[in-house]
Amino acid sequence: MNSSNGLELALIKQQIAQLCAFSLGKQKIEELQPSFSPLVIAKENRRIAEALQAVIQFGPMPFYGIRDLSRSLHTVLRDGVCTPQELIQAADHARGVSGAQGYLKSVELPCKEIHELADTMEPHLEVAEQLERCFTPYGEVLDSASPELKQIRRSLHQTEAELVRESQRFVQSHASLLTDSITTTRNGRIVVLAKISEKNSLGGFVHGESASGATAYVEPGCLIELNNRKQTLISREQDEIDRILVECSRLLKSVAEPYLANLETLAILDALFAKAQWGQRHNGVVAKLSEGRTLVLNQARHPLIDPKTVVANTYRIIEPQKMLMITGPNTGGKTVSLKIIGLFVLMSYCGIPVCCEDAEIPLFDQVFVDIGDDQSIVQSLSTFSAHLAKLADVTQHATKKSLVLLDELGSGTDPKEGESLAIAVLNDLREKGCLSVVTTHYGRLKLYGKRHEDILVASVQFDVEKMMPTYHFIEGLSGQSNAFEIARRFGLKEKIIREAEFLKRQQRSQEDELIEKLEAQILENQQLKEKQEALIAQTEQQRQHLERELQKLSEEKQRILDAAEKQAQKQLEEVKAEGEALLEELRQSQKTMKLHEIIEKQHQLNALGKSEAQLEEEANDEPEPQFQVGAFVELKKSSQIAEILQLKRNQAVVDLNGIRTTVKLEDMRPTQRRKNKPAPSGMSMKALRAKTVNLECNIIGCHVQDGLEIVDKYLDDAVVDRIGSVRIIHGAGTGVLRKAVQEKLNRDKRVESWRIGGAGEGGAGATVVTLKTGKAK
Repeated sequence: MNSSNGLELALIKQQIAQLCAFSLGKQKIEELQPSFSPLVIAKENRRIAEALQAVIQFGPMPFYGIRDLSRSLHTVLRDGVCTPQELIQAADHARGVSGAQGYLKSVELPCKEIHELADTMEPHLEVAEQLERCFTPYGEVLDSASPELKQIRRSLHQTEAELVRESQRFVQSHASLLTDSITTTRNGRIVVLAKISEKNSLGGFVHGESASGATAYVEPGCLIELNNRKQTLISREQDEIDRILVECSRLLKSVAEPYLANLETLAILDALFAKAQWGQRHNGVVAKLSEGRTLVLNQARHPLIDPKTVVANTYRIIEPQKMLMITGPNTGGKTVSLKIIGLFVLMSYCGIPVCCEDAEIPLFDQVFVDIGDDQSIVQSLSTFSAHLAKLADVTQHATKKSLVLLDELGSGTDPKEGESLAIAVLNDLREKGCLSVVTTHYGRLKLYGKRHEDILVASVQFDVEKMMPTYHFIEGLSGQSNAFEIARRFGLKEKIIREAEFLKRQQRSQEDELIEKLEAQILENQQLKEKQEALIAQTEQQRQHLERELQKLSEEKQRILDAAEKQAQKQLEEVKAEGEALLEELRQSQKTMKLHEIIEKQHQLNALGKSEAQLEEEANDEPEPQFQVGAFVELKKSSQIAEILQLKRNQAVVDLNGIRTTVKLEDMRPTQRRKNKPAPSGMSMKALRAKTVNLECNIIGCHVQDGLEIVDKYLDDAVVDRIGSVRIIHGAGTGVLRKAVQEKLNRDKRVESWRIGGAGEGGAGATVVTLKTGKAK
């Protein structure tokens, strides 16, 4: 049984053949037949997958100048001589092979199979260069073909020019004896047109007379020598051309065998890329080959139906199912569904993309097809006999690995006998384990399908209102013949239709009614599912829209944050510059400036320090740092590096350049540095904060012990911040607090000296202290 008969594979091949670049590729498509070898099928599908991807991204492979050279190549293999046209076509062949190989090099895709195929070709460009030196693209022999030919043609050109001059001179001097002032040629020789009465008075050779008898064609004696020379040169030119053709034919013979192999490979590539172009135009995909029994065609479209009207359907046969039974009225689209399944299997076995969103196809050993397109009543007997012959072939030769497609099984004979025969055939196919697709509109076959779990019953919808099929495929629902509705639409008497409906109801069983109710529920569920899928698709579109809007908002937020950060950085730089200016002024005048003036400058620096802190706080929201003994920290006020020796609640005892001092946790931060950097000549804002520690300590009103503790802590901070001179305000009062402070200063190794405050410094109510920065107490 020819599996492609009735599935319209030949029409698909015709469309693909029109996309081939040359005759041998077209011949490959015309001879193309489905292969049932798993290795061949897998290899062809790998090739078409690579070609399809290449065509989609880079366009088809070029085959410029490629022609069928087999006749010319066989000629030179027999030591024959080719024409100039054939020889220049051989040069085009070499260029075409090189172009095809160059296309694959430029394609940035892993085309392993196609590369292996194309790499076997040998262009032999050196042959093309020699042939192109000898011939023009139109098959003319060039002067550059040989030095001898070039010399002969130069001499021939000179001789012809001399003939023209001599003939014109002769015509002018013998004008009265001539019928015309022009010259012509006879037998390749220049002659003049003499009056018939004067033909013998001119001398030379008479080549004949005109039809009217008024003119004689005379070759004057002065032109005979030149004409002879011209004819000799023409003969020599042809001899040289013949020699060149022989030489070039021998050259072509040296590569004839590789070129014949090239033609075979090019034909395969041409057919392959024609299939790929067809697949691209039809939005085709390469089917996945399944080693199991699963057949899935997702959103399959028949390629011969107008894309504007074709209905896409999904067909599935998944284990344990072995059979798909498609039901519904005649002309309802059952056969189209059956053909799509069979056609796509054969197309995959030919290495042709299938028109689906995706596809999975098993490896069958054979495909049996019986499609009953001829439904003529006159030929029902012959049609039935043909069906029986095909069914006999199926039952005798089908195996577990076969695909069987049976259209309108059991038709063409008595319905009851046809139904019984059909059920028996289906039983035989199920016993064999064949994967089968069957169409029917018989009621008993529908019930048969419903009773067996390995049979998937489906239908195609028919629009009774429009009297036409919708071609929508629905799984799990057996189709109705709709004979009564169709008859009503065609105007059959209502009385007759009602009587027919009454007779049908009498014949219906409870099982029929139950099946009808179940199918109605299935149809309702199917419609609900379609609405849900539409709603899901709409929701997905809205979600994607919201995601795009959120992305826009996020980008806008980031833009605003970036702008704010730039502005904050600019303000920070301005604060730094102003602080550094004040600090420089303070440092330059510290020796001569009075303490109260220094304190005023210090207040200005404090204000700048707060501005910087606010800006940094806006720019950086740092997490709460974690400290541990032995870790190194950076003191925020001075940017100095210290090592933690001991932790006490919210304070830490640290080693700062050999000085053991106490620092609040909030005044330091973790750091990876272990050494202090040398102080730069210009002050950074870190140093600015070091100098903004208060230059005075006010303990007025404190008890002696409390005041001394405050002074001790204050001196710690001053040493850490490298303050050279500070003022302790204790008030005059009874002098007890002043005395206690001054006694402490006398004992404190951090103190270089001290004195009573002068005018503008608080007088006796204050003590001005000079510190030994960098020394332990």
